[in-house]
Amino acid sequence: MPRKMQCAGCLTDLGMYYLQCSLCSKSYDLDCCRMNLNEYKKLSHTYKTSWSCVICCSSRRKGGDNSNTPVRSTRAGDSQDAEPHSERQDSNITIRNKGNVVTPVSSSEGSRSNETEEDTKQCKLIDAITERVLESIRQELPSIFSRVLNKELSTIKTDIQELRKSVEFISEAHDDFKLTIDTLVKDNTQLKGANQLLQSTVHGLEDRLNNLEQYLRENNLELHGVPEFRSENLTNVLQQCSQFIGHQLNDGDIVGCVRVAKLNKDSKFPKTIVAKFRSVRCRDEFYSAVYRYNKAHPNDKLNTNHLGIAGEKKPVYVSEHLSPFFKSLHAASRKTAKEAGYKFVWVRNGRIYVRKDSDSSYIYIKNQDSLELIR
Repeated sequence: MPRKMQCAGCLTDLGMYYLQCSLCSKSYDLDCCRMNLNEYKKLSHTYKTSWSCVICCSSRRKGGDNSNTPVRSTRAGDSQDAEPHSERQDSNITIRNKGNVVTPVSSSEGSRSNETEEDTKQCKLIDAITERVLESIRQELPSIFSRVLNKELSTIKTDIQELRKSVEFISEAHDDFKLTIDTLVKDNTQLKGANQLLQSTVHGLEDRLNNLEQYLRENNLELHGVPEFRSENLTNVLQQCSQFIGHQLNDGDIVGCVRVAKLNKDSKFPKTIVAKFRSVRCRDEFYSAVYRYNKAHPNDKLNTNHLGIAGEKKPVYVSEHLSPFFKSLHAASRKTAKEAGYKFVWVRNGRIYVRKDSDSSYIYIKNQDSLELIR
C-alpha cells in the first residue's frame, strides 16, 4: 500500500486539498497556508502552480541595499539605551525610534495579494459569464424542447392518424366480411335444406322411375344361353320350349320376341332373348311350367338340346325381365347373400327377396340401403 503524503509544516497526512511550493516542491495543507476551502477554490490554476512557501519567500534575496531591513544588530560597545534619532560619529546610520519604525511589506506578499485580487475578479467574471450562459440556456431550452417535441409529436400524430385510418378501414372491411359471411351462412342453410329436399325428391323420383321401368317389363321373360343363328326364328324357339316342358302356347300369346344387346361386349355368351307375352298371366303360366320342369328333372334341366338345337348341350335359363337398376340390385343381393351365408335369393313380379334358410322369414330388397339388412 503506497504511503500517504505529509504536510511539511505540521507533518500530518495531506487531504484532497493542499498547495505545493513551486521552488522546494514541499506540500502544505490549507491550515498551514492559513487558508480556508472557499479561498482555495477561488485560486486560479496559475497561482496554484506558482505558489511559494514562507521559507522560500524569506530566503529569496531582495533587491537594493539593506537599509530598510526591519531587524538589524548593533555594533559591539554601542550603548543599548542610546537616545533615539541620535547620530553616531562613527556611523552614517541614523537610529530611529522603534515606535516610529515602519516595517516594509514584502514584495511576495504584495504580489500574492494582487494575484488574489485578480483571481477573485476572474472568478467573478467567470461566474458572471456562467450565469449569463445558464440564463441564456434557461431561456432558450424551453423553446428548443418545444420545437423538438412539436416535430416529434407531429410525426407521431401523423402516424397515429394513418393508423386510425387503417384501423377504420379494417373495421369496415371486417363488418363487410361479417355481413357477407352471415349472408352466406344463411344462404348455405337454405341451400342445405333445399338440397336435402331435392335429394329426397330425387330418391322418390328414382324409385318411381325404377318401378315404372319394371312395370313396363312385367309381361316379359328373358331366355339366357340360347345360341345365335343368322336365320333363326325366336318365336319357334319359344314354341319348341313350350311343347317340351308341357305348356300350351296359343296364337297371340307371344306379342314379340327379340334379342337385346349385351352389356359387356367382350362377353362370349350369346345375346339374351326377351319375349313379351300378351298378359302377365300368360307369362306367369309359361314361367311356372319351366320352374316345374327344372324341379322335376334336376339332372336334366332345360338346355339347348330340348330346344332342337344340335351340338353341345348347354343350359338355358328363364327369368323375369328386370330393369337395369333392379338387375344390378339383384346381382349385388346375390353377392351379399353369398358372403352372409344366405341360401335363397329369388325374384317375383320384379321384386327381389332373400332368405337365410327355409325356416327364416324373407327380406325384401328395395334399394341399396336394404342390403344392410343382410349383413
